[in-house]
This record gives sequence, structure tokens and C-alpha cells, in this order.
Amino acid sequence: MSGRAPAGVSDVLRLAWPSILSFILHNGYRINDQYFVADLGPHAHAAIASSTFVLIMNFGVIFFLAGGVLPLVAKATGAGDRKARDSTVRHALTGGLLLALALTAVGTLATPSVAGLLATGPEQEQLMREYLGTIFLLVAPLVLTPIIDTTFLGMGDTRTPMIMQAFAVALNACLNPLLIYGVAGFGGFGITGAALASCTSRAFVMVTGLALLRAKHDVRLWGGPRLRLAGVTAILRIGAPAGLSILMYAAVYWVLLVLVVNPLGGAAVAGLGIGFNVFESVSFPVTLGISLAGASIVGRNLGARDTAGALEAVRSVRRIARTAGAGFCLLFWVVGPLVAPWFTDDPEVLRETVGYVTILAWSQWFVAEETVNEKILNGAGHTRPILWVSTFGNLLRIPLAWALSAPLGLGAAGVWWAINLSTFLKALAFRHVVERRTWL
Repeated sequence: MSGRAPAGVSDVLRLAWPSILSFILHNGYRINDQYFVADLGPHAHAAIASSTFVLIMNFGVIFFLAGGVLPLVAKATGAGDRKARDSTVRHALTGGLLLALALTAVGTLATPSVAGLLATGPEQEQLMREYLGTIFLLVAPLVLTPIIDTTFLGMGDTRTPMIMQAFAVALNACLNPLLIYGVAGFGGFGITGAALASCTSRAFVMVTGLALLRAKHDVRLWGGPRLRLAGVTAILRIGAPAGLSILMYAAVYWVLLVLVVNPLGGAAVAGLGIGFNVFESVSFPVTLGISLAGASIVGRNLGARDTAGALEAVRSVRRIARTAGAGFCLLFWVVGPLVAPWFTDDPEVLRETVGYVTILAWSQWFVAEETVNEKILNGAGHTRPILWVSTFGNLLRIPLAWALSAPLGLGAAGVWWAINLSTFLKALAFRHVVERRTWL
């Protein structure tokens, strides 16, 4: 399990394509939900959209552990230190179980207030309460699955998570219509059924992943040295800055929804939801899969004390990610208006969705640049700059969105352009940090 990780373009691609498919499939849950609730009406679309940013904040908390697991497992794998690898995994999973209990308690209590804050009206609020309440009640698989996935990724195994996600998303697609609408005399649960389908599908990944960690990679999930608080804090020390950056990202969208997007009407909220959950749920996972493959190689080569190999991985992963970003620029412009009608027949929602997709097309190359350099830092365990760059860039979206949408009269388009402009700045800042090479 030790030694240098090959870092050429072909090596990154070999590791990246299963990771890409895995993350696309992971976001298939959101696409499924957005698609299958269509017959529940525009309020359901808006409820899923607003709930998405609550779940992203939830993921930010989870990434305190998952984000720390990746570089620690990668470096232990590169150094051939099986004991350190297994200890990291056991401590992360134990922390994940405790975190799941906390999220169930806090999330269940907070859901009514959060739904009241983010919803545009009583119908959407009730749907959000049903959806999020179910998610938080059954949150354990959502907490443990990212930890399991990043463990495989840190060891350079991207195919196993991909296969697990393929089965899980297929299961989710089968369960969604059954649990939402019912069939053959079985009554559905409405939007609650979408949450039940997502949690059940992720539980499949959780159980299967734990079994395969032991069977395929001989990871000792129990036994060994006693668990210590220091083992969990070591993971949190690395993962916390990246997790906090995700929390800040989600919090900014909360503020944008409440102060800027909601006053523009339910169509703007639904358009944001479809654009974000459908189109960016395909483009961003491609960039993320490429970037995390590079992060794994960077971490393993640093663990093997191969600085040249780590720098070669940086060059390779940048070339691939930038090519993908340019491709998505064109796809958003051309394909966006053709695909959007699949998800809504409401003319106002359709107009806002197409506007979102065609405007966000301009930033896809910069999204790739931002993501690849951020994950290089993550793979190296040099995560503090992630917090500062992301926090500043995301906070900037609030005054920009307000100024462009209201005083300058651009409406929802102003919000979308504010997202673009802040993405440009974050991309340049992350590139500058990586070029300084202090992460080496």
C-alpha cells in the first residue's frame, strides 16, 4: 500500500473517471428529488431548492470529519503506515456516529424555524418541514457515507464508491415515485417520500461501504488501540477549515434566499433550485471528481516524500479540470435551454431556470480553476487558506447580489451575475495560494 502515486495526465484520468461518476451519481439524489416532485407543484420545487442549502450546511458539518480523513488516509497510504490509516478511519467513524446523534437532535428542533425563515409562503414552509424533518430524523447514513467515500479515495480506490453509488441512485430512482405518489393501492407520503427514498438509498451505501473497507482493503474497523479524543481532534484540526468554508457557503445562500431571491418571487427560487440541483449537479461533480483524484495523488506523494510527484499531479489535474470547465461553458449555453423544460412546465419558472443556466455558463471555467486548486490544498492537509478565501469570496456575494438585483434593476439575473463575479475572484485567489507552494 506504500510508494509514489503516478501523477501524469493519464494517471489522474484513470483515477478521476470513477470519482467523477461517483459524484454525479451522488448528486443524482437531488436530481431525482427535483424531477419526481414536479407533480406536487411549484411549491415543492421551491421547497427542495431551499432545503438544498440547508443540506449543504449540514454537509459542511459532516466535512469536519470527511475533509480531515482524506489527507490523513492518503499520507498514511503513501507512507505504508497501515496502523495510522486504520486508526484514522476508526476515529472518524466513531466521531461520525456521535455527530449523527447531535444532528438528529439539533436538526429536528431547528427545522420549523429554518423552514419559516427560508420559505416564501405557508405551502412551501410546510413542505420544507416535512422533507427536512425526515432527513434529520434518519441522518446517520448521510453522515457516515462521506467519511467512507473519502477513505476509499484517500487509498486511491475510486471505483468502489462509484459502483456503490450507482446501485444506490438506481434504488433511489425506484423508491422515489413509489414513496412520493404510491402505487397499486399503496398511498404515497408526498415530499416526505423523497426524503425517505434518499435516506434509505444512502443506508445501502453506508452498510456496503463498511463491509468493503474490511473485505477489500483489510481496514480494521474495530479492535486495535483504544480510541482517544486526540485521534478525533487530529482529524477535526485538518477538516475544520474546509468544513467551515462549506458552512459559510451555505449560510451565504441562506441570506441570499431570505434578503434577495425570495422577494423576487417563488419562480426565482424554483429556477435557482432547478438550475443548481440539475445542471450544476452534473458540472460540479465532474470538476470535483477530477480535483479529488488529484488531491489523493498529492496526499499520497507527500506521504511518500515525493515532492516532484506532488507537483506533477498539480500540473496534470489543472489541465484536465480546465478542459472540463471550458466544455461545460458551452454545454450550459447550448443544452441548458433544451433540458430545462424537462423539469417544469411553468413558464415563469422555466424563464428563471434558463436565465440561471445561461448566465452561470460564464463562470464554469473559473469554477474548475477554483475547485482544483482548493482540493490540492485539501489533499496536502493545508486547509486554513480554504477557509479565508472561501469566506471572503462567498460573503462578497451578498452585497453584490443586492446591488445588481435591486438598485441596478437586474432582478434575478443580478444575483446570478454576483455568483459569477465572486467565483472569478475565488479562482484567482486559490491559484495564488497554490503557486506560493507553502503547502509543500
